[in-house]
Amino acid sequence: MSRVGVHRLASGHAALRAIPLVACLAVTVTLASALQIRQVRVAGARRFPAHDVESALRHVIGAPALQTRADELRNLVRTVPWVADATVHVSLDGIITCLVTERVPVAVAVDGGARRFLDAEGCLLAPAGDATGLPELAGWDPHPEERAAVLTSIPEMERAWGSDVARMERVAPNDARVVFAAGPCPVLVDPGHPDSLRDGRRALAAWQADSRALPIRLDVRVPGRIAILPAAPPPPADPLATASGTT
Repeated sequence: MSRVGVHRLASGHAALRAIPLVACLAVTVTLASALQIRQVRVAGARRFPAHDVESALRHVIGAPALQTRADELRNLVRTVPWVADATVHVSLDGIITCLVTERVPVAVAVDGGARRFLDAEGCLLAPAGDATGLPELAGWDPHPEERAAVLTSIPEMERAWGSDVARMERVAPNDARVVFAAGPCPVLVDPGHPDSLRDGRRALAAWQADSRALPIRLDVRVPGRIAILPAAPPPPADPLATASGTT
């Protein structure tokens, strides 16, 4: 057989061997274009709207399922403020299943006329609407590091006073005005030293037992010193008005 014949035979064999590879590539390209992401399903969202997660993944709708990486989608989901973590699965039929773990709100920030949930680290999570039952924090938006420290002190404040914190307002870098759910008046306290509230509560009880009057404010910011601001006494009765009322 001539060299030309051998070359043609070898080329023919190579072409035959390439047919399965070309067919496989064609099927892969066809599947990649046909199996597209068509739906996002979110589970685990209880306190917060699943729509936030769906919006974070909306741009992948229509993308080839074979080219969509679950780990990249997980990182996108974790950019949603209230998501602590997520497990993402991409199926070949074009469905993304996302199971989220929520951050736990422990307080509500009320600065700037907006109400927003806060987690234990002081991170803003989502709008709180008219949610109740959590302590409100005001004045710490420009001071996120202070807010995070204050949040860690709330449980000890509540144990020291014997009541839940209803509201805390920033007065100064180390001063806060605290309103307790069970308390006759606001309390000025250093959040870094919540133990002073125990002495303040005892002093307030003794003062009320002695004077039978409600105070305007209790100040326990200085260790070892407790200041009680009493309410102004009622004005004396006008004797002329009393006399005219009896005639």
